[in-house]
Amino acid sequence: MEQIILIITAFITSSISAIIGMGGGVILLGIMAILIPEGYMVIALHGIIQMFSNGTRTFVFRQYLKKRLISEYFFGAIIGLSLSSIIIFVFINLYEVESANEIKFDYLKPIIGIYILWFLFLRRSKKEKNNKLFIIVGLISGISSVFVGAVGPLISPFFIRKDLKKENVIANKAGCQIITHIGKIPIFIYFFDFNYTEHYTILLPLVLSVYIGTNIGKKLLGKLSEKTFKMFFKFSLTLIAVRLILGELLFIII
Repeated sequence: MEQIILIITAFITSSISAIIGMGGGVILLGIMAILIPEGYMVIALHGIIQMFSNGTRTFVFRQYLKKRLISEYFFGAIIGLSLSSIIIFVFINLYEVESANEIKFDYLKPIIGIYILWFLFLRRSKKEKNNKLFIIVGLISGISSVFVGAVGPLISPFFIRKDLKKENVIANKAGCQIITHIGKIPIFIYFFDFNYTEHYTILLPLVLSVYIGTNIGKKLLGKLSEKTFKMFFKFSLTLIAVRLILGELLFIII
């Protein structure tokens, strides 16, 4: 039953991400966190599924990719992932544990939610500056991806730009995220002692499910106007930010 729930969820969430560019990964992460008790395992498996989900979106929207944006993000992500490895190494020695899977990383979610709301509603409007911006985006994503899992909402505000149409947003955001998801694999293998091959019975049907969902979502995206897409994009981002903040606070209170 749990496997069926995950397959259906992966299909629906990949369709959502293909339509509005995000949200699916966070929803899937939440469902997986309920069904799978180990936090590090949730993030590790979620990363593989999202790697294929974002990879599929990148492929089907490949004509809308902006190489300069992706290359800038790639450079920043490499630095960020390297820094996250150093942070994990420090934590392992600080907590005196043999593997990072014994440490709970859950502190960044409310901070990310607050940051998103600030970016959307409180930040002073400035003239867009594209110079090397996505190096910073990649850096931030590379650092936080290992600890949070779904960083789509974190980087999404940077894609709300006049020079990016809805297809550009979907393609380039997916292209950026696949970089960090691939980069997380060796980190989880080395620091968390995670064996991906042991979980192929879970991963294979979910990967197939997100592939089908993405292709259906692409067809639905074509029916949305630019104005409607951006409205849904911003609205969804706001809901996710509130969920990240309140979800952790309610957990602490309870």
